[in-house]
Amino acid sequence: MDDFDVWRSRPLDVHTWSDYPEINAAIDEVFNALTKDQQTTIEGKSRNMGKSSGRKHLKVLLLDLYVAWRTDPDLCLGVSRGNGSYSVKSRYNGLHISSRIRNVIDVLADAGFLDTAGGSFHRDGNAGRNRTSRIKATPKLVEVFSRLSFEPYEFDLHHKQECIIRTADKTNEDYKSVKKQEEYEDTAETHRMRAHLEDYNAFLAETYIDLPQLVDPFITRKKKDGSVQHIPVGQNNKFVRRIFSRSSWCLNGRFYGGWWQQVDKGLRKDIVINNVPTVEVDYKGLHVALLSAKRGIGPKPGDRYALKQHLLPKFTAEEQRNILKLLVLTAINARDEKSAYKAFRQDQPNGSREKQLKDNELSQLLSAFIDENPHLSSDLCSDKGIELMFLDSQITEGILTTFMNARKPVLPVHDSYIVETFDVDLLNTVMAKVSGELTGFDLSSEQSTLGYNDVLRMSKYDRDRYLDTYSEVLSIKDKTPQYEERLLRFMKYRSENYNKTYWIRP
Repeated sequence: MDDFDVWRSRPLDVHTWSDYPEINAAIDEVFNALTKDQQTTIEGKSRNMGKSSGRKHLKVLLLDLYVAWRTDPDLCLGVSRGNGSYSVKSRYNGLHISSRIRNVIDVLADAGFLDTAGGSFHRDGNAGRNRTSRIKATPKLVEVFSRLSFEPYEFDLHHKQECIIRTADKTNEDYKSVKKQEEYEDTAETHRMRAHLEDYNAFLAETYIDLPQLVDPFITRKKKDGSVQHIPVGQNNKFVRRIFSRSSWCLNGRFYGGWWQQVDKGLRKDIVINNVPTVEVDYKGLHVALLSAKRGIGPKPGDRYALKQHLLPKFTAEEQRNILKLLVLTAINARDEKSAYKAFRQDQPNGSREKQLKDNELSQLLSAFIDENPHLSSDLCSDKGIELMFLDSQITEGILTTFMNARKPVLPVHDSYIVETFDVDLLNTVMAKVSGELTGFDLSSEQSTLGYNDVLRMSKYDRDRYLDTYSEVLSIKDKTPQYEERLLRFMKYRSENYNKTYWIRP
């Protein structure tokens, strides 16, 4: 068994599917390499295959191992071996994969196709050290994969996958609260939301989204617990879901998924859509603005977080402003002041001065904010955040709908949106219109990067700056040859397999 990095992983995805003859032949090759006893273990001794046959389990497993290998050759898959991990009748298991997949894994490992590593669980409170079992293709299986030339996006990566998810807060065996997906009965509204999101995901499937400076299509980032996370960037990681919380259709409901939500703002500014530079536009202080709108108060001129008093002498006025902004956003989501202050410190980097702030210092800061914004006094530290998430998800739905109807791409990041540089004016107009319809106020938006029309307007009063800025706004910096290759391959695939792709000229 070869050693491999068990933390460079993602969960097994049981919704990958393909009917390409080459794929079926590769599956047959692996199956035929097994002994008769191993084949029987996979297929079962009876003819009752249940909802999914053993061969189907084998295919789903091998397909996802192939996707992992093509995405990142060092990536392994996390697999739960618990009896309750595979509910055949669940709406979240569209291919009806059962616990028999454990037998398939064991057979492939015995036959030399898989390397495995057992899971671990620690009861010392360090959840970051807990993990499921891991599996990874061995050189023997990679030899089979290497004869295939498919990009993962050529498969159906989300076959029968549920995109409208509702979670419930449950208590695990350590009496800690965890979020679990729960079953629900469909209604006219869930059917509507699902149809809307399926249309959006289909539109994203046509859309090319990338970071042009990347040689390999993934990035690494350091998590708060110090571990390193590898995030696939590109066309295999675009699926978007709506997730509702606490067993309610009126709590949360935000749009999650898509690799652009997993990278920081510094990287998002380099995103290209359909080989066009982009701009990210934010709602200005969205949740504070939504709370104010509920009280009949519109957007406030100036900066809400720039207090009249300088209360933290160890910090500059700008640092105090940034601390207050994060504290207020934390307080909106917290159930009480004590948990707000604790959560604020947990979000700060180890060793930072912000992490050393005491409850009384944070309380003084929050009280000063409330003195200047008294209408928010009853909404802070009262668990309002999850209600506001539902409201901002409605805003997002309206924005996505407008852009889809116009056949223009837009990427949601909860309270901000990424569009091609040519569409910034349209986005600002739509953001104001949708927020006005839902709240009664046109909520303010802001952007840190100029869009194409911003530069055109500049030509009327600053010709020299216009000439310098025009090419900068329209240029894509630091393109790698690998990016160009990825782009051309995607365009070729779309052109050869689809009658029309909205942004590719015939």
